[in-house]
Parts: sequence; C-alpha cells; structure tokens
Amino acid sequence: MVMRILTWNCNLNLKKKYELLESFEADILIIQECEQLPKNYFPNADYLWTGKNDKKGLGVITRPGQAQISSQHDPNLVYFLPVEFDDLHLLALWAFNHRAARFGNDAVGKPPLAITQYQEWLAETDRGVVGGDFNNSVIWDKPRGDNRFSDINAQLEELGFASSYHQASSEKYGQESATTLYHTKDQDKRYHIDYLYTKGLELENIEIGDYESWIAHSDHVPLMGDFKI
Repeated sequence: MVMRILTWNCNLNLKKKYELLESFEADILIIQECEQLPKNYFPNADYLWTGKNDKKGLGVITRPGQAQISSQHDPNLVYFLPVEFDDLHLLALWAFNHRAARFGNDAVGKPPLAITQYQEWLAETDRGVVGGDFNNSVIWDKPRGDNRFSDINAQLEELGFASSYHQASSEKYGQESATTLYHTKDQDKRYHIDYLYTKGLELENIEIGDYESWIAHSDHVPLMGDFKI
C-alpha cells in the first residue's frame, strides 16, 4: 500500500485553489496560509484546521473519518497541529518563528520548542510525519541561534525521523538543487524551506512542483512524497 503526502503553502484562498490539488489524489495534504472552513467543506475529505487568523492558518486535509486533532494540541504553539491516525502521528507545521510574539507572551512559533513539547507524542508511534513550511534552512543558522535548522534536524533525527527529500537526493542541507520557495515570486530568489520528515515509512518517490506551473498561485510550490506502508 502506498500513502501519498503533500505539503504546500497555498498563499491564501485555499477554497479557490483546491482543484489544483485534487488530481494528485493525496492521502494527506498539509496546507499553510489557508482559511478556516467547515470540516466537511471539501468533497470526500475532512478538513482539520488551527489558526489565530480566520483567513490565514494551518490545515490538514485527509479522507473522512481517518484522523482527528490530538488532545495534546496546544494552540499557543503557533502554528503546529498534531493529528492522530489509527497507525500514524502527524505533526503539521507552519513555523511562525519570532513572528508568533504578536499573539502574546505565551505564543511559541519556533520548531525546536514545539518538537520538544511534542517529543513524547512523536516517539510513541512507529509511524510518524513532521511536515510543512519550516521557514528555515541551514543557510541562515547562526552560531548561538535558538532556532537553527541544523538543531531542528538533529532533534528530529534523534526521534527517528529523516527528511524525505534529502533521503532521495543525497544532497546536503543548504545545498538543495530543488526549490520550494521563490521569495516575492522572483525566480532568482530560490530557497528550500519546506520539508517532509518521516519515520516508519518507506520512501518510494519525491516530487517538487515547478516554477512555471505554480507561481501564479503561490510563492511556494508543492512538495509531495509517496511512501510504502
């Protein structure tokens, strides 16, 4: 059996862009910058959502009745959504990093703190996914930084997770040949900041959308993986 997982920062108005994703027939879609909608808004799917702004939050779309938001969910972790399937734990994320401070002193937007809080929940399952828009790369790491991507990667590897793209490409972090973000939609401002980390899933294929097909819809392109389970 193959499970298809896709992550995409849709850059608002998901309900107008959802048809772009339907042909992929993904089992799990992790969507950033999406609006709050009813759970059954999309046909033959459940929509799980968290956010501080009704027009711009974090969503997970999956087949009806397959998943639920974990009781471990802490809305002060902005934006991190723990979702439980029968045999898989998914931590979807849209890393707000330092910008989370706008939501109050208790708001946390940096992945290292969120991964620490959810580490037992992530460790207790044999199959897991941590995926989404990390808004980060080792190219921005600072020697004494508290949100270094190299530290995030080390945390996840210690929990048994590995980046699917880097498994498939054997490329070094910060030297990715494929791009997931075109900053300000400029083709020359290329960054790799979206990731699918998995454990207990056998990677079969990884794909990243191309600039020409997606730039009219978002500054990000989708990252999609097929996994044998």
